[in-house]
Amino acid sequence: MKLKVGLYIGIAVVVIAGGALLAAKGKDAVSQAESRKQGVLEAEQRTIVYDQSPGTIVKINAAPGDPIKQGEVLFKVKSEEGAEVDVPSPDAGWISRIIVKPGDKLTQGMPVAVVQKSNYYADLYVQEGEIQKLEVNKSVNVHFPYLNRPAQVKGIVASISAAPQFASLRMTRERGQADLSMFLVRISVDSNSDLLPGMTAEVDFDEIAD
Repeated sequence: MKLKVGLYIGIAVVVIAGGALLAAKGKDAVSQAESRKQGVLEAEQRTIVYDQSPGTIVKINAAPGDPIKQGEVLFKVKSEEGAEVDVPSPDAGWISRIIVKPGDKLTQGMPVAVVQKSNYYADLYVQEGEIQKLEVNKSVNVHFPYLNRPAQVKGIVASISAAPQFASLRMTRERGQADLSMFLVRISVDSNSDLLPGMTAEVDFDEIAD
């Protein structure tokens, strides 16, 4: 009986000591969960607006889903003066939507197409105590944990801004509940064949050097 009691006590001491060591290093399960910030991968889109003299569309060179290069001519327009006008894409990416059709009359300011740009982004909400790890243009690892083949790509911190509409509450002995400021961090990621808008993107703050 004494042997069993001693064995149980020994196991308990090892577990407690191991847990304390992990907690001290910030590697316990709770700390690991808190260090991982998740957001949803989004695709940047841009509406192409006609900015030339009034005219009529005579040819459309792309369809929804087509890959396009920056500067590629998407539309041919015949102006009222009889000149042929090219409408190029301002960005590389894919055609998300064609708004017009051949024969449509165009004037300045009319939208003609929507382009899905070839770079993605994810927005993360970060507490003020962790924001010092980040700065604009800093490189970070972005994980996609729910792919069949989990992927990691390089991301760039595109912007950091205050997010006053979000507050994180913590308990303090002196004042009860106190608000912590939150920051909105946008991480820019280059697209590839494995990634799709709507996927979960994750940044582990334990991987970021101070």
